[in-house]
Amino acid sequence: MDLLKKLTAVAAFAIACPAAELGYFSKHDAGQEVFSFLSTFDSPRNAALEKSASALPSTDPSIAQLNPAALTIADGKKRVAEIHWQTGEFADNQGTISYTTQYKKFILQVSYNWLSYGTIVGYDEFGNENGNEYTPRSQLATATVTYPMKHIRFGASLKFASDKLTGDAGDQTAMAAAFDWGLTWMSETKNYGFSFVARDFGAMLRGYVKNEADETYPLSQTFAFGGFFKPRSVPRLTMFAETDFPRFAEPDLNLGAEYALGEFFRIRAGFTRTWLDLSRDIKELASSSSRPDETNEARIFSLGLGYNSSLFAFDYAFSYLAESLGYEHRIGLRVEF
Repeated sequence: MDLLKKLTAVAAFAIACPAAELGYFSKHDAGQEVFSFLSTFDSPRNAALEKSASALPSTDPSIAQLNPAALTIADGKKRVAEIHWQTGEFADNQGTISYTTQYKKFILQVSYNWLSYGTIVGYDEFGNENGNEYTPRSQLATATVTYPMKHIRFGASLKFASDKLTGDAGDQTAMAAAFDWGLTWMSETKNYGFSFVARDFGAMLRGYVKNEADETYPLSQTFAFGGFFKPRSVPRLTMFAETDFPRFAEPDLNLGAEYALGEFFRIRAGFTRTWLDLSRDIKELASSSSRPDETNEARIFSLGLGYNSSLFAFDYAFSYLAESLGYEHRIGLRVEF
């Protein structure tokens, strides 16, 4: 009980500090967010479910990207090594390597994430090619700890990010630090549960330009509420939902479903849309002519397939992008021992 009281106090303090700032959700600092790439490191499972599965503890280590409290290890296993990779319109190659282990009741994880944008040709202020070529690269290192209890789980992650845009004189690699924490609660029947997560609360430590004015820009600072439900009539099906509230962007709704095909295979599907886009969609269905032709989310829906045995797991996800931007493909492999 003492531990529960301490966790409750920590959660209340973490909520109160940022929420107490004047006009927190007023978007008065819109456009000042930096290091937005932190939210793009999606594993095949997370992408296929469109980031909706933060409430259900999972043996997929990449669940820590959504909610550090949902990280778990399969019974009889002590260590998990995972790698996943993606390619698409927004990155030449992007991936994550993670290692997860257990110490007493604590679950510990470290990960390294990279994002390469390929070679980009430079332009001058008049829109003409300047003959320079750049290879921007973003990186993220994380350390996560999870403490599981009977119905409630608590987890937290520390993040350190770096972002290199160019190698021109006067430019430098920008750096930032961030903190995530999350809570999950699961019913006695384990048929439904809920989560609350705070992601990317931190700030820039070093700017992109040397001798730049000493300004500290914030990260996305996102609150998220999620839940899952397993219908008794369809025990192989799990449905997920999460709504996110970023400080500097439109809140969105993520929906997902996972169905078990036998003992080893899983099929997944997910859908994401901002609440503003949903209201526009409703207007369009009602034959309104005022709906703007735009979207606030790069992805619209994703599909995925997973195979999970006692030794290893393999996952694949396919994502359809908005505004005719094409597709994204993700593959992942993990080994449990």
